[in-house]
Amino acid sequence: MLVVRPTDELSGETLAEIRSLLDDAFGGEFDEHDWEHCLGGQHVLAYSGDRLVAHACVVERTLRCGDVPLRTGYVEAVAVRPGEQGHGHGRAVMAASATLIEDGYEMGALCTGKPAFYERLGWKLWRGPSYVDAADGLRATPEEDGAILVLPVAGPADLTEPIVCDWREGDVW
Repeated sequence: MLVVRPTDELSGETLAEIRSLLDDAFGGEFDEHDWEHCLGGQHVLAYSGDRLVAHACVVERTLRCGDVPLRTGYVEAVAVRPGEQGHGHGRAVMAASATLIEDGYEMGALCTGKPAFYERLGWKLWRGPSYVDAADGLRATPEEDGAILVLPVAGPADLTEPIVCDWREGDVW
């Protein structure tokens, strides 16, 4: 069963359950900044019975592709509980996330160390250089090149142009 809810409609118990799932799925590598990045968006929750088995969250960001700012549904905190992987839960939360993006944004985007999973779901690897718009100007983020994927909604994007994200604490992408 899939449930989609904004952060402000989730109980403290549900938020604690999501955080526990993320901590388990990321082996303790999911920090407070990562957690903050997924609050304020639309959470997609997959349940097996009454047990939360997968999560993804779509938050609003503005990304610039070339010189064009795009209202972007940015996917955060995609995780499947260890032991539940390979059963379609990740595909299910990503399909629901794609629907949210297609219904409300000009583009979807995410950054991952596992691009092949998302490419199988129709996401496109961004091939251009990446930057963050920091207080002191644009800063290259070459460590993220090859890890940013997009889901174009408002038409085809030139995937070789520079892509720029807004600044935030922690991982900017």
